[in-house]
Amino acid sequence: MSLSSLAQVTLKQSPRAFLLLLSMINLGLGLMFYIAPASVIPYWPWPVKELAVRFIGAIFLAISLGCWSAIQAKLWQRAKILVLVGGTFLGLTGIISLARGLTVGGTEIIWIWTVYFLAAGAGCFILIMRHRWHRKQSMDPGRTSVLTPSRVFFGVQTSVVGIFGAMMLLLPSVAQEQFWPWKVATPTLQTFGALFLATCLATGWAFFQRDPFRIIVLLPLDATFPSLALLAVALGWNTIATESPSTLVTGVWVGLYSFVAGGSTILYFMIRRRASAPSQRPH
Repeated sequence: MSLSSLAQVTLKQSPRAFLLLLSMINLGLGLMFYIAPASVIPYWPWPVKELAVRFIGAIFLAISLGCWSAIQAKLWQRAKILVLVGGTFLGLTGIISLARGLTVGGTEIIWIWTVYFLAAGAGCFILIMRHRWHRKQSMDPGRTSVLTPSRVFFGVQTSVVGIFGAMMLLLPSVAQEQFWPWKVATPTLQTFGALFLATCLATGWAFFQRDPFRIIVLLPLDATFPSLALLAVALGWNTIATESPSTLVTGVWVGLYSFVAGGSTILYFMIRRRASAPSQRPH
């Protein structure tokens, strides 16, 4: 099968059913975590505050949107990055949960979450293996390339979330002391780091894309988490005000989330308008 034909592979019924199930599960979890954080704290595998629970809920909601967007994209080349993001976050969080269970003594709750995260993450990577990570280099005739602001935006975001994500996952104590705006348990910070690294993969991939239709499917996901995170910060501002290392740290994080949420939204409409415009072909 040629690269050209591989690029047109569509998602079959079983992968679509898996993504739909994953979307529904994460939608339910996300709504519960975000709307009623206090009620779910006893069922999380390690100690968390309500603000952290809302952040985790925002992640679940973003994954739910990503899975649904992958289904709607239909073509594998437009869906694959969303599957990679979900698989990376879920897989890394499963490893974090497993390590927690092995080091502090596993409870039933820990193992349930561990199995869910690892199974969901494995399902995403199996889906990637079945469809293969092929890439068609050329664009369709007449299709416009992405705008320069898109490359700048994704370049900046990739650098920032990559550095922060690696520190949060590998050096959580340093990250907690230096730049996280409230006190959280180590596995919580590592979970946020897993999200940052998954985002880094996605935005790094988007940086090199020339086809706007591959990028546009990623942007709603890229805007959802920071937007919900900002709302969570507003709802839990007392925690930030009393536990943040400094006003500078708080300002940097609020600025970063605002930059990503606003930039993704603006780019979505810019690329959508340009991609849908009639191509300028010579007569």
